Amino acid sequence: MTSSSISQLTAPLIELNVVRVNGGRPLIEADPCGWDSRFTLNPTALFLKRSETNDRLIAGLLSEHSLNDPLLKDGVVAIFYRGVPIDNNDSCRFRSSVGCAVFTPDFRLLRRFARPVLSPSDDMDGYDFDGVEDQRITRIGDKFYLTYCGFVENSLRKVQICMAESDDLVNWNKLGPVEGDLNRYPNKNAALLGRQIDGRYFMFHRPSWGRQSDFGVSLAISDSPTGVWKDCGSMMCAVRHPRYAESWIGMGSAPIEIENGVFLANYHTGNFYRDGARDYFASFAILDFRDFDPRRPDLVVESRFDAVLFPETRHEVESPWPHSNHLNCIFPCGSYEYRDYIYVIYGGADAYVLAAKVSKQELIERSLEIRRSGLRHAWAIPL
Repeated sequence: MTSSSISQLTAPLIELNVVRVNGGRPLIEADPCGWDSRFTLNPTALFLKRSETNDRLIAGLLSEHSLNDPLLKDGVVAIFYRGVPIDNNDSCRFRSSVGCAVFTPDFRLLRRFARPVLSPSDDMDGYDFDGVEDQRITRIGDKFYLTYCGFVENSLRKVQICMAESDDLVNWNKLGPVEGDLNRYPNKNAALLGRQIDGRYFMFHRPSWGRQSDFGVSLAISDSPTGVWKDCGSMMCAVRHPRYAESWIGMGSAPIEIENGVFLANYHTGNFYRDGARDYFASFAILDFRDFDPRRPDLVVESRFDAVLFPETRHEVESPWPHSNHLNCIFPCGSYEYRDYIYVIYGGADAYVLAAKVSKQELIERSLEIRRSGLRHAWAIPL
């Protein structure tokens, strides 16, 4: 990036050390003999540290493993990913379901479920008949919530926020489209905050109306994790860069609390080049809910750190998906904290499940640098 480009963006350039785990190779990819034989993408994730409560969950996820297995001493990571089979009926060639795979914290595979844990409805008029997509998981107490995009390919092309809940991470009960005013327009990329603050629950979402460059993260509130949800309006939009013709953002995974009422969130930025090619990169934001004003949801955004993870490797830039235009893609839907690192679980090239990690301390220190700049925003790598 040239100095003139930085000046146009009025944002500093701050470096951050991001490490791709597993040598940048996929943690999960299509199984030619499985239900997910075409693509595996857009994963959400949950770290289960060993405890009396979590041991019950781990035993249910790993029915053939003993809890005394040394591999389980630090807990497990459950990854819930979007899977697409090769062969479907002609009306929905890319019909998605949600699968589950369980790993050690250092990503040794322990179990990959042979069947999806959440599948589209068999009802052709159902709210998710053509796909259960882009799921995010949030734990609130002893209950787990999966927010997802219910997709219906018909004359209206419905895309709406739906929800499922579970007590054990294996058996999921669909709750249907969320109640409230969030599905008055096409909507997706929803994630729940992991706890109540001042009597409110919070949902991040990405309404899709107007120009694509208007698509951004909005914030909704409710007195229950399952709604009824009231939209408060836009929380943040894309920071434009002169190399792109158009940019937009959507929420990543459920934010991680780093101090009381202050959260670390990730999100994706999608970009169109002038020739029609696309890329998606992952970014971080610090969100402060301690003085939340429902009339000004944008004020929760304390600082933003864009392009922390940019598509570079083979499994991020070589997409086998039949896109009409070239696609480089990092699409984060999962994150957790483990041993002083923030792990980001993401979809690469719309076809693979990948992971990266960054030092929590370094990420917070760099975010403080952004705040000290007085601009609230920085780029992590030259663009």
